[in-house]
Amino acid sequence: MKTNKPHRPRAQRGETSARSLAWHALAEEAVYRKLQASEQGLDTAQVEERLHEFGKNILPSKKPPTLLQVVLHQFTSPLIYILLIAGVVALAIGDVKDAGFIFAVILLNAAIGTVQEWRAEQSAHALQVLLKIKARVRRDGRQQSIPAEDLVPGDVVLLESGDKVPADLRFVQVNNLTIDEAFLTGESLPAEKKLSPQREDTPVSDRKNIGYAGATVVTGRGTGLVVATGAHTEVGKIARSLTEEEGAKPPLVIRMERFARQVSLIVLVFAVLLGLLSVTRGVEFREVFFLMVAMAVSAIPEGLPVAMTVALSLATARMAKRQVIVRKLMAVESLGSCTTIASDKTGTLTVNQQTVKLIVLPGGTRVQISGQGYNDEGEASREDGAPIDEALQARLLGLARVGVLCNEASLANEDGAWKHSGDAMDVALLALGRKLKLDPEGERQQFPIAAEIPFESEKRYAATAYRNNGKIEVAVKGGVEAVLPFCTRMSTSSSDQPLEEDGLLRQAQEMAEHGYRVLVIASGPLSDAGDLSQFDESQLTDLVVLGLVGFIDPLRPEVRDAVALSRQAGVKVVMITGDHPATAMAIAKELQIAESV
Repeated sequence: MKTNKPHRPRAQRGETSARSLAWHALAEEAVYRKLQASEQGLDTAQVEERLHEFGKNILPSKKPPTLLQVVLHQFTSPLIYILLIAGVVALAIGDVKDAGFIFAVILLNAAIGTVQEWRAEQSAHALQVLLKIKARVRRDGRQQSIPAEDLVPGDVVLLESGDKVPADLRFVQVNNLTIDEAFLTGESLPAEKKLSPQREDTPVSDRKNIGYAGATVVTGRGTGLVVATGAHTEVGKIARSLTEEEGAKPPLVIRMERFARQVSLIVLVFAVLLGLLSVTRGVEFREVFFLMVAMAVSAIPEGLPVAMTVALSLATARMAKRQVIVRKLMAVESLGSCTTIASDKTGTLTVNQQTVKLIVLPGGTRVQISGQGYNDEGEASREDGAPIDEALQARLLGLARVGVLCNEASLANEDGAWKHSGDAMDVALLALGRKLKLDPEGERQQFPIAAEIPFESEKRYAATAYRNNGKIEVAVKGGVEAVLPFCTRMSTSSSDQPLEEDGLLRQAQEMAEHGYRVLVIASGPLSDAGDLSQFDESQLTDLVVLGLVGFIDPLRPEVRDAVALSRQAGVKVVMITGDHPATAMAIAKELQIAESV
């Protein structure tokens, strides 16, 4: 007798795949409903059912070769085919010595190639194991830490600063959440995440309520529902396209195939001519046959495969010392045959760390800041080459102090390594302070924070009220158009002067055209220091502009030489980026790979 099991509604594959639904265009309630999920998370039965339906949350990849496959791969060269035929024929006619030499060469070539490629495969596998991450989820009403590969659509994932996004998520809760998506969008600044539904035709890079697998949480916290896993994530689609496409034959293989055909044809022609000549002279057919075979075997370059394998193995070993894993020996020669290098900008040509490189003070004084990245290496110098006097140094220190106080990030040297957290622009301002010999922690102790207005994308500024010798002063940073309305004066080399708003706007525009991201720094006394619990923008009045700060993601120190060396070798370098055209052009000009769009 059959009993009907209670029916559990389940998310359909078409509904749960991000390729079928525009998750970014749905409200949170609709997302929960479509995924058959709840705030308490999935239960164990739902997880097992969906894991069976959708599989593991892993990127598509080709199955790694076995040791036998690696060994057999060493015998796929056209020249090896000819040597094998020659060895068999030599053995058949009783020439054991030549046959033994040929087979020894083939086995030596296979052994060298197998060792190199098997080591590379094992290194690549070990690297994949190291890259596995954990995910914090809510299941059965409680938090759990699970391997990211066990996530399924509908899982409730919890994120905080420093976490890797383990799958494509639709956010349902955010708190000052910013995520670094440079690997996918090319944008060096973290993306601020929101909850409001987006237009259905919104491109991937602008979907503010979606978190993408592989991205890194920079600030804040967030909760999201898994909407796509594995091959259905955005990065999974890229990985799938790479694994499904068959690569072209390496140039060396193409040339070896051509060489093998030419050698075979030439040997065959001369063997036939030698046979005909011998027959016309009355030599017995049996002897003619042996003579033709002997000539053919002797004409085969038995040592070439070994010489080529040894040369490629040496090159592979040299690259391994530079932390490069070469999985196929032929790839070394392919790299040497490159005529064009298409390089990503953010994080490849650049350090992927916003850095203060230019400060423009009211009155026109321009100060360059050396160094790159989040550290204390660098110093200030005037762009016109004049020395920095005490008055200018004091103005720079005042600006840097405001940038340090109006700041939610951290930057510290721990055991010889610089550790940071928080918004990229905030960390860059802390690095600026350290380059000018300010101690952020000491400054915050000397000038205790009394109240704050955190940065929001709608307001485009942040403000901090701090205590200074019994008085309350404010430090403000933000976009030029957002902060200038709070200001009435600007600090010059002589004294505070009336604000020249048009001039500052023009200066900021010029900096932006050269690829800089521009913030204005301002400070002044708090207009009403009575109730700091109600600190808001109405109290930001009569402020003084201290200067404009230009940020850019600078080049890696070794990139200029690498590009110049590539150009000398006849290799063209092309930069690929999704960043702002002005920023991209500034980097391209600095590398001398482009002068105009």
